[in-house]
Amino acid sequence: MICSIGMLSGCTEFLTEKTNGQVFDNVLSTQKGLESALTGAYKGLNTTWDVGLCNGTFHQMVAGSDDVYCPTSDANGTQFDVCGVTDANGSFGSTWNGMYRVVIGANNVINNYEACSGDANTIKVIAGEAYFLRAFAYFMLVRLWGEVPLILSSSYDPAESEMESTPEATIYEQIEKDIDNAVNMLEDNRRNSEIGRPNKLVARALRAEIYLTEAGWPLKKEGYYKKAADEAKAVLDASESQGFTLEQNFADLFINDDTKDCLTSEDLFVIPASTTDNIVFYGAWSEPSEIGGWDIVFAEVGFMNNFPEGIRKDLTFYTEYLNDAGETVNWKNWKMQHPGLLKLMKYPQSGVKGSSASTIPAHLLRLSQTALTYAEAKARAEGPDDAAYNWINRIRTRAGLEELSDLSTDEFIEAAVNERAWELTGECVRWFDLLRLEMVPDTNALKDSGYDIQVNVKDRYTFPLPASETLLNPNLNK
Repeated sequence: MICSIGMLSGCTEFLTEKTNGQVFDNVLSTQKGLESALTGAYKGLNTTWDVGLCNGTFHQMVAGSDDVYCPTSDANGTQFDVCGVTDANGSFGSTWNGMYRVVIGANNVINNYEACSGDANTIKVIAGEAYFLRAFAYFMLVRLWGEVPLILSSSYDPAESEMESTPEATIYEQIEKDIDNAVNMLEDNRRNSEIGRPNKLVARALRAEIYLTEAGWPLKKEGYYKKAADEAKAVLDASESQGFTLEQNFADLFINDDTKDCLTSEDLFVIPASTTDNIVFYGAWSEPSEIGGWDIVFAEVGFMNNFPEGIRKDLTFYTEYLNDAGETVNWKNWKMQHPGLLKLMKYPQSGVKGSSASTIPAHLLRLSQTALTYAEAKARAEGPDDAAYNWINRIRTRAGLEELSDLSTDEFIEAAVNERAWELTGECVRWFDLLRLEMVPDTNALKDSGYDIQVNVKDRYTFPLPASETLLNPNLNK
């Protein structure tokens, strides 16, 4: 990881150019070179079958939650499912290496932009994107692994090969500095109007998620629920003027059809995809072998059984298919005996078998998540207000549920946490909610013992650092 610092390059086209070769200091003195380094950072989010978040291994990594299940036939996935991960787990690499590739590319930009020649305003926004990406990458790393190496340099320092892991509190301090810089440097519009780039509002939405996490385990920072509520409310208040609105129909959120752009009016942050830069976030990973899938990621049975009935449930779970004889085959009769997660599959409603690659963008942060962040954080900080009720009820109404009213603060908080679980099922959010709220033992008790695997209940659920890192530098385990 550390030895790869500085090894990024390319041309200026967003996400599609090759990033082979080394970025030298004189190259980073130009705006074009700076753009190239930023592209390398973005490519850390998705380089198909290599690094990033856009494949099924990332879904495996959050399988300790109660919404995602990995069959016992897959040893790596099962380790995550039962919260018994070893440092040699084969599904670590893509996410770990991808996030550090983001960090390295962002460092190249951040440490060179001030001396860079070119259009000053454009360079400022490029740096803002780099700060956003570094904040996002470390936010992902610290929640998954806890103490990790905090690398801020853009050139190799031999001392870093012997560095120790950085305390979580220090990492979050850096994340806050980076996201603050992103908010201050980004503009209201996405640069070049390109989806996948953050703007100021997107950065503020990420900052609300960071504050929400810091308010819970392990830091439990005083006053951060209010900070999360205030930040999320600012995003919600400005969302419509920025073109972000809740979709009226839940069915329009996850169409997952390669012939369409699959973007929605509530997508804040996505990883874009194209025919030349496809992803494997959706499709075969999450499809049963009965329809041509790989039997790797499914839904927990207990979670589905406790899920409220309605259109949202119908469009979240895949429970039956028609065989060649025209007979309906229920999930209980499938090889893995678990329902699928419909939002992670590719147009199974049409009967067309999915594939491992697609041009469907990976939805990482939606306006509905920000709305539910506000509802929960506001209730925890000061009690729910009219806006909290309004946003959560808009989401519930779309899901076909009755509106909430006249709840106690504790009842509202519970409803908001449940709503996040149901609305964001399979979107790699639930695991992080269970961690910050220390709910893993409680949700484990609700699993269906006839189908779901019980987790190893313990005090800490972050993963061990990959053996590939600690073998090279044993100080990381100190």
